[in-house]
Formats: sequence, structure tokens, C-alpha cells
Amino acid sequence: MKLVILAVLFVSVVHSTEDHCHQSWTGSGSCGYSNACYKTDYFKSVYHGTIQARPNFQASQEAEKLHKAMDGAGTKDNAVIDILTSCDNEQRQLIAQAFEEIYEKNLIQVLKSELSGDYGDVVVHLVEPSAEYEAWLMNEAISGFGTEEDVLIEIMSFRNKEQLESIQQAYETKFGKTLADDIDSDTSGNMQKLLLTLMKGERDEPHEVVQSFAKSDATFLYQEGEDRFGTDDDLFLSVFTSRSWDQLAATCKAYEELYDKSMEDVLEEEFASGIMSGLKKLVAFSRDRAVYFADKLHEAMSGMGTDDETLQRIIITHCEVDMLEIKEAYRNKYSKTLGNMIRDDCSGNYKNILLALIN
Repeated sequence: MKLVILAVLFVSVVHSTEDHCHQSWTGSGSCGYSNACYKTDYFKSVYHGTIQARPNFQASQEAEKLHKAMDGAGTKDNAVIDILTSCDNEQRQLIAQAFEEIYEKNLIQVLKSELSGDYGDVVVHLVEPSAEYEAWLMNEAISGFGTEEDVLIEIMSFRNKEQLESIQQAYETKFGKTLADDIDSDTSGNMQKLLLTLMKGERDEPHEVVQSFAKSDATFLYQEGEDRFGTDDDLFLSVFTSRSWDQLAATCKAYEELYDKSMEDVLEEEFASGIMSGLKKLVAFSRDRAVYFADKLHEAMSGMGTDDETLQRIIITHCEVDMLEIKEAYRNKYSKTLGNMIRDDCSGNYKNILLALIN
């Protein structure tokens, strides 16, 4: 019942913006509001990619340049890197289509025959449709011993409903089974619920933050968590997977102001380690996702060896979305640019293509 009330209240608040005064659902008990005037703030989270659609783009010309770069002895890698990092994924699909029409060859197969190593992997993943690449990432996270829930959460949290549907279609086409079935068979309990809910892409779009509703959410989370014996897990999952990122951040801040405890501390006390870690990631995303991914990149390049899988995944999946903010967060936290860290940790064409993607 509380989940339904929360949903109705929030829909009423979010979709009514006239004078920031909202006529909301009225019900019995502490969760009914009538003629409530909600204080709102405009959402603050705006992100920018380093890779954008190229103006005056002509796919056939770029396909011809790629062919020339790979024709004859050796590959002109600088040309390959320049062509593929000066346009977005949608335009790369047009290049691949034009390449096949002109030369009757599959571009990805040609690239695989010409290139190798980590550099070759990045080039191939750039040319793959985003949905196919991310479906492959998810299968890699699920296959083998154990499940890399981090990877699944990080991808699904920043894809909208339409993108997630495309990923699921690509997953079933490529692997002959549904992503939902694999998650269902490979996970259990609250982590399974979290992943299956994120997969639906039901998070609210960015909107004005409603401070009064943030306090209301915080109060419900307290009443159904710390203030009772046992925790209403479904309520936490619902709030954490449906609120817009800024609204969730406002709820976490309101909780700390009302009850003098951070949401991270609450989750550590109320939940088991697996789901606790997943929910804490959502809190981190809401507070500052750029810092979260800056930390992940730093971890991937620190210590003995490089976690190339993580390094490639984050740069490829975020270069069109929020890499400018990730770079800034990296510099602010580690007093070193992300580019210099890549220069110190990687080499050759692998280094060059990663630098091109973040610049």
C-alpha cells in the first residue's frame, strides 16, 4: 500500500508544475497530502561527452578513407583512430554500412584481420552497435564463475527504457536466450530484484527536484527501515530504482538532515553485503556519478598491471555521455589528469585511441 501511495504522490508532484503548487493525492494517515505547495529546485546534473556527432558527415567518404588506411602493406593506424574517434557510434554504423556496400566486405571482420591486442579490441567495440557491445559486456559479466553485478548495475543504471530494450534484443539475438532469464538463473534474492528492476528502465527522467517529496521519501525510508523491526526491502528498491538521480540525491540529503545518519550507513546496517553494495552504488551515482567512475578508472590503472576490461568499458560507454565531467572529477581528486594517467599506464596505438576518445 505504501508503495502505491508513494508512486501516486510522486507522479502528481512531478507532472504538475504550474506555479510549483501541486494538488496531490489525499489519503488517510501520515502519507496523505492535500493542496500541498512543494518547494522545487531545477535539476543540476548536466553531463557532456567528449565524442559527439561529426558535422558535415559523409559516411561513404569516411568508408573510403578507412579502406585506404588498411589497403596495402601495414595499417595507417593514425588514420583509423582519427576516423573512428571523430564521430559517434550512430555515424560509425553508417560508415560500416557504406563500407560493405562499396567493398562488399564486413568492416568489423576486416578490422579484426588487420588489428590485434587491446588496440584492436577497442577499435572493434567502437564499430559495433552500442546495444550489441553492451549486450556482450553483460554476458561476460554473467558468464563464468560468479556474476559481476557491478558491471550490470553500471550499464543498466545509465540507459533509458528504449536503450535497455535494444540491449535485451541484441542479447537474445547474439546468445539465444534472454537477459532476464540469465539474470534470473544467475542471481537470487534482493540482488536479483534490483537487477531485473533496473533492466526495465523505469527511472524518472530528469525534472525539478521536489524538496518536500524528498523529505517524505526520507521519512518513509526511516519508518520502514531503522524505525522498525525488519526492513521493507521492496520500498527501498522502489525508491532507489524509480526516482530521478537528482531526486534520489535530495532524498539521501534529507535523510541525513532529518535523522543525522548518512544513507550509506543506513544501508550497511539494514541490508546484507550483496544488495547493500548495489544500493550504495545507486546512492553514489545520485551524489556524483563522475566521481564514482573517476575512482573506477583510477583503480583500473593503479597497482600491478592494468584492468584493461574495466578501462575500455568505462571509456567506450561514457565517451559520448559524461566523459568531460569524469575527467574533471579525476583531476580534482587525484591531482593528475586522466590523460596523463593513461599515458603512464598504456602504450602504442592502444594509448593513442584511448586518449582520442577522452579528448
